[in-house]
Amino acid sequence: MEALFSKEAEAFFAESLHKHPIGAFLRQCTNASRLPWAVEFKCGCCCKKARNVRIVGISGGLLLLAPFDLSGIVIDLFGEEGVIDTENARFVLIPLDNICSLEVMAFPVPMNDR
Repeated sequence: MEALFSKEAEAFFAESLHKHPIGAFLRQCTNASRLPWAVEFKCGCCCKKARNVRIVGISGGLLLLAPFDLSGIVIDLFGEEGVIDTENARFVLIPLDNICSLEVMAFPVPMNDR
């Protein structure tokens, strides 16, 4: 998978994240950059969760998410009975006001064990 951003863009987004309270939270989490995250968010009247992400930065009131590894971002759509649909993405922008939770996922499972 090719890089989504130049190194300069990555540095800019990282700086924007460090200036935000979420960045302060991330700095307190040991090993946070070495583990995948999951971000639960609302989209209209739906609840979604983006899994296998790394938090890239914050820009214009949006949280920027990129894939943690080559398997990409998995987005689950939840209904009353659990997951009702799953999508894949290469990049996700979520309005900060729509974020419900940030979760550090368990240690990643190697691709051949999935």
